[in-house]
Amino acid sequence: MSAKAKLVILSLVVMLLFSWFVIFENNSGVTGTKHVTGTKHTNRIEAFAVYYGTVNQSVIGWLNNFSLVIIDPTQVNSTVLSQIHGEKIAYLDLGEFANMSLGPCSLSSNVTIGYDTQWNQSVVNVSSPAWEEYIECQVKYVMSMGFQGVMFDDVDVAEQYPGTEQGMISVIHWVREEYPNATIGVNRGFYVLHNISSFINFVLFEDYGTQVVSPNNISFNNFTQVKNLTAYVESYNVSVLAFGYAVHPHDAFYNEVKELAKEESVPSFVTNWNVTATWPQ
Repeated sequence: MSAKAKLVILSLVVMLLFSWFVIFENNSGVTGTKHVTGTKHTNRIEAFAVYYGTVNQSVIGWLNNFSLVIIDPTQVNSTVLSQIHGEKIAYLDLGEFANMSLGPCSLSSNVTIGYDTQWNQSVVNVSSPAWEEYIECQVKYVMSMGFQGVMFDDVDVAEQYPGTEQGMISVIHWVREEYPNATIGVNRGFYVLHNISSFINFVLFEDYGTQVVSPNNISFNNFTQVKNLTAYVESYNVSVLAFGYAVHPHDAFYNEVKELAKEESVPSFVTNWNVTATWPQ
C-alpha cells in the first residue's frame, strides 16, 4: 500500500473517532470536566434571602430587595406570594418531620427512625413510600400556591442514616421530572450530591463560616472545610448560596460570613439563629 493511501486511511480513522466522541459527549451529557446537568437551568443567583418568620407588609417590602427568597410556606398564601417580586422558593423538610400543615397533606404512618435533639424533631425514613407520598403532596401544594421551586432541608440526614439516601434521590428526581422548570435546592446535602446534582439548581450552604450552637449562641465554623466544600459543589455545576448566622448585623460573625463568601465569589445571606431577621445584606 502506498504512503498516500495509508495517509488517507489514517485520516478517515481519526475522523470516525472524533465523530464517535462527539456523539458520545452529546448523549452522555459530559462537557469538559463538568458533571451531568440534566435539563435544569443554571442562571446565577445574585441576591437571595432566607426567612422563616411571619410575613407582613414590612417583611414583603424587605423581601423585594432580593432576586430569590426561600420562605416558610405555612406563613403565606397565594395573595401574599403575588406581592413578592423575586423567585419564590418554598422551604420543605425532607429528612425530618417539621409537622407543617399544608393543604390536604398528612402522614399515613409512623416513619420515625431517630430524633434531632437540637431542633426537637423526629428523623424520618425518607425511603418509606408513606413519607415520599407525603413530601410529593407538599410539593404539589406549594407549587399550586404560586411558588416557583422548593428547597429541601435536612438532606444531611443521609450521612447518619445511609438507608434514607435512595428515598432522597427518588423524591428530588420526581420533582425535577414533575416540574422541569422549577428551581430546586437542598440545604447542604454533600453526602448525596453526586447522585442529585443533575436535578438541583443550588445548594444552600448553611453554616458558611458560622453555625448555631443553641438559641442565640453562635460560633465560628471550619473555614478550610467551607472552602473545600464550596469547590466540591461548584465542580458539579451547582450554585452555592452561602448561608451563615450572627448575633447582630455587622458583628464579627456577620462580617466573617460576608468576607468568606466574597473570597469564594458566592452570594451570601446572614441571619439570626431562628431565621427571622430582616437585616440589611
